[in-house]
Amino acid sequence: MVSLKQILVFLLSIGVFVYTFYVVGTFMLFMSRPRNVPKIYVWVFNLLDNKSRLETSFGPIVYDTLYIIGFILQHSCMKSALVKGLLEKLGLAAAERSIYCLTSSLSLHYLIRNWLPAQSIVLWQVDVSSSNVLWWTFALVHAFAWMIIYGGSLIMDLPEILGVKQAYYDMKDYAQPIAYKSFRLRHLYTHVRHPSFVGLSAIFWVTNLMTIDRFLLASLMTSYMYLAWSTDRSDVAYQRNQLQRKVQELRNQ
Repeated sequence: MVSLKQILVFLLSIGVFVYTFYVVGTFMLFMSRPRNVPKIYVWVFNLLDNKSRLETSFGPIVYDTLYIIGFILQHSCMKSALVKGLLEKLGLAAAERSIYCLTSSLSLHYLIRNWLPAQSIVLWQVDVSSSNVLWWTFALVHAFAWMIIYGGSLIMDLPEILGVKQAYYDMKDYAQPIAYKSFRLRHLYTHVRHPSFVGLSAIFWVTNLMTIDRFLLASLMTSYMYLAWSTDRSDVAYQRNQLQRKVQELRNQ
């Protein structure tokens, strides 16, 4: 018989699923919408000659750095063995992934809502509104990068990534979903739980307006991904084989 706790955990997982999609959609607009500021170019070798610009950017850089560090700490601490063990002792093992996604979405949402632009220092700017070719190039690069991320999430089992499957299996008294996956896939999950390093890197760095705050975000998040996603050759080979198998299945249909 399904317990009240299992029902509440499943309802929580559904709510987190919806909220995560909302936050990711907000993040898409935050990262991929073309931006423009007055055409003031301040190159790196001229920064010391522009004391007022440095002073104007100091506050936003400090606060934005704290927001990024908060997100990174949440992302790292919540997946630690200590937190997982604590949730298991509390009888919330089936909700562990949902809680992780909820706290990740909350910290990312907080970062987006409180982000302070530092537009007094512009490293580069491309006016995409003046050229259809530039605008479509920018839009297609970002669209393709987001397609890679969403497509990879579907291939890697999106309901499990967001915690819905764990809560459902718990209601049915099944083993956790990870128990039904191959050893190679479980090995991959120990390194990466959502794609894609290349797609996210493109979103961070391919921008028509690289202000100092955007440069800070791109640098810290790319570094964090590089350090946290320690994939090895067996992971790459597994994903290549899975992609080839999916392509072959589509051709045979």
